[in-house]
Amino acid sequence: MCGLYTNQYMTDDPDVDEGPDEPEYIGGIDSDEIVGEKQLRPTPQQHEQLKDALHGADQFDAIKRAERRYLIVGRGGAKGPGERRLEVCRQLDARRDASAFRLEDFGFTGADLELWAPAFDVLSAMASHIVGVLEDFDGGHVWELGYLYHHQRHVRDVLWLLKRRYESEDEMREKYDNGMAASHLAALEKAAADRVIAWSDGDDLPDAVREIP
Repeated sequence: MCGLYTNQYMTDDPDVDEGPDEPEYIGGIDSDEIVGEKQLRPTPQQHEQLKDALHGADQFDAIKRAERRYLIVGRGGAKGPGERRLEVCRQLDARRDASAFRLEDFGFTGADLELWAPAFDVLSAMASHIVGVLEDFDGGHVWELGYLYHHQRHVRDVLWLLKRRYESEDEMREKYDNGMAASHLAALEKAAADRVIAWSDGDDLPDAVREIP
């Protein structure tokens, strides 16, 4: 089962690019601002917990069998942004030979914070597409953006960003003016290039999702 952990910290596969010790980041972001390697190395006990949580989930087998595997990043919660992100997940999951999933689908809670980083590492390595649903920078998905930035050499070709646009510049600044996260998003947008898709409300979000292959 350990062979399924195909990320750069938990594999001996010579075809997996482990990258340089000191990666160069787009935009000159300080490496101290992003998720570090130590956060992605679970202890032996955490490794067993991680295996039990991931491999014990029925969805894990579905992900392995799927031709297209969408990891959905963004705000959590049952209403508002979290609800819209869930709808994106459902819309992509309904495609033929596809599986869409979120980190929280595997039962990780606030009590499992030490497992979130390595679990996200595993799932992002399995994903054929990583889809960020962005409405603001108020939430834990800012950490996920930092992780994606850390691994931009690996994700830049599979990353899609669904970024909500607001009517006024003042509202855009209010929603996205978060120093570190804003720098990460600018770098990710540059890496994603034409894979950044704008949307303005819940009505046009499904159309934006349809642009993702």
